[in-house]
Amino acid sequence: MTLEKKIHAVLDAPLRDRGYELVEVRLTFGTVIALDISMDRLDETPVSVDDCVVVSRVASVILDVENLVDGKYNLNVHSPGEYRPINDVDGLQRFCGQEIRLELHSKINGRKKIAGKLLRIEQNANDTIVYLKEECDTGAEWTAVFYSDIKKAAVRRFFSI
Repeated sequence: MTLEKKIHAVLDAPLRDRGYELVEVRLTFGTVIALDISMDRLDETPVSVDDCVVVSRVASVILDVENLVDGKYNLNVHSPGEYRPINDVDGLQRFCGQEIRLELHSKINGRKKIAGKLLRIEQNANDTIVYLKEECDTGAEWTAVFYSDIKKAAVRRFFSI
């Protein structure tokens, strides 16, 4: 298990108990180690600065006790931004009906990147099939993508201010 996955594992439940979802953990090793935590609210309201402070304090205490990162590090807590990563099939189910972007391992209709409204997800014997409705010059087109062909997925978050 990678260090990032270990950090994710120790922080996931305590953050979830406080109403937050740990979206991504990234470590960057350089002159100073940077630990970036991307988090979201479980109630799907926009992440505030106060939310980042809460997650930062909780993560700091847990990481100090667990002592997973050797040496000093900078902890950066932030929202996932306009395009929130989707990390698994459950995440796709959660964001069904919303606008998503996919980056693929191989081309479909000559493209490795597609975007559209996530309409449906089906499980067949070998894989999960993701159905998108793409808007294009000629109207809307349905696109079916095997989950195993998805390299990266992200949902577009729209928040009004």
